[in-house]
Parts: sequence; C-alpha cells; structure tokens
Amino acid sequence: MTNKVTTHDIETQLRDELGLTGNVNLIAHVSLPAFGVVEGEAKAVVAALLATAGTVMMPAFTYQTQVIPQVGPPDNAILYGTGDRINRKAEIFRPDSPVHPDCGLVSETLRRDAGTLRSTHPILSFVAQGSQANKLLASQTRQNPLAPIAWLEAHGGFVLLMGTDQRENFSLHLAEQRAGRKAFTRWALTLDDIEELPNIPGCSEGFNAIWMELVEMTTVTHIGMARCEIISLKQLLAYTEERLRIDPNFLLCDKPSCLSCRTREM
Repeated sequence: MTNKVTTHDIETQLRDELGLTGNVNLIAHVSLPAFGVVEGEAKAVVAALLATAGTVMMPAFTYQTQVIPQVGPPDNAILYGTGDRINRKAEIFRPDSPVHPDCGLVSETLRRDAGTLRSTHPILSFVAQGSQANKLLASQTRQNPLAPIAWLEAHGGFVLLMGTDQRENFSLHLAEQRAGRKAFTRWALTLDDIEELPNIPGCSEGFNAIWMELVEMTTVTHIGMARCEIISLKQLLAYTEERLRIDPNFLLCDKPSCLSCRTREM
C-alpha cells in the first residue's frame, strides 16, 4: 500500500530538514505529482508552506494572455505575423485569471486562497501570502517584472524547489539580466488595451547545467518521493551572475530551433 504524505509530514521536514521558520521569506516552485500520494493534495502543500515560512511567493504566470503582432523590434525571438491562431485564443488578463498550467496546481491553489495577494503584471504576475506579501508584490512593475526576486534577495530570501529541477528556477533569470543577457518584448491582452511588456526573460531549458555547481550551497531532503531543496537567493544570484560573465553562453539550451537561445548566443 502506498504511504500518503500528509500536511504534517511536509511541515515537519520543511522545518527540521530545510530549516524553514516563520522568519523565512521564499519563492517556491512545486510539482505536486512528484510527491506521490498527498493527503489533501495541493491544499496540503500550500497549508504546510504557509505554516512554516514567513512569506511564500509563487509564480502565477498567464502565458495565455499573450498575442503575436504583425511587426515589432528586431532580434526579439519571435516570428511576427504567425500568431493568428494563438491570437484568437488569447485571454484578457484579469486579477482573477487562472495560473497557466505550466506553473502547476499548487500555484493555482495558493492563488485561490482567500488570504493571497497577486501582482498585476499581465504575463508574469506572482502570488504571495504572509507578513511581507504586500511589499514583495508591490515591487513589481511593467518595466521590471523580476523585481520581486530582487526584493527577496535583499531581504535574505530563499528559493525552494519541491519536486522540480533548475529549469523551473525562475530566479536564475535575474542573474541572466544582471550579467547583461538579452531580454525580450512581449504583448498581452488587458482590459484596456494590448500592452507592450519589456524585459521578459527567455528560455530556461538549459538551466540544469548549473545544478551540480550549486550542491555545496544547497540543502536537500526528500518529502515523499519529491526531492526538495532550498538555496539562498543571495548566494544563487551572485554565483550565477559571475558564472555567466565568464561564459556568456552558459545556461543556454542546445536546441537549434530555440529562437530565444539562438538570439542570445555570443
């Protein structure tokens, strides 16, 4: 018989194995299926996170709001004029827009919780709950979608990966930005207009190349079947930025068809 993972199990290991306390602020990336059978499913994971951390932030991205224009800036990793089908299906961003499935059910469950706040970026919004949630989310602007990551870093925050790998570690994009790697412009439907949104990061499929290099600064445990690891944002970002300055092509994927990575090759 398969053992179920409970909220208590998750709370206990987050505290005892990963050192979470009520003073810890973090961004979490969670894959619910990675745990195996969880009693209470996504709600149990959310409850455990909120019970152990001070403030929990998760991505609440809405890629479904994006449209592709007929023309735009050059070297933007997009094929202009090819979006007729995508544009017809695009959804208007609203404060209660569902999280894109790529972000996972736990993110959507946190979004739906009555105590959760959300930022207003039409593509890269975040949800957060806890004592610092309002300040954290208020740091994000249309011009600077990665600002909440920098806010967490400045306040001693962490990245928590639960059943995911470095490809889901969105914070690595901030290191890319600081190292001078090109970002992109994208467009999204809003209630008022089609908004042009700068500084959108690119592909993350190559991010696992850094995994083994982070071992010494990462604390790891297993909860159920899920590998869970936590790392200081300050350490993560400083190391990754330096690594990218040494090797400007580090963390790019190797897919010939990836416009994002091929556009940014040096």
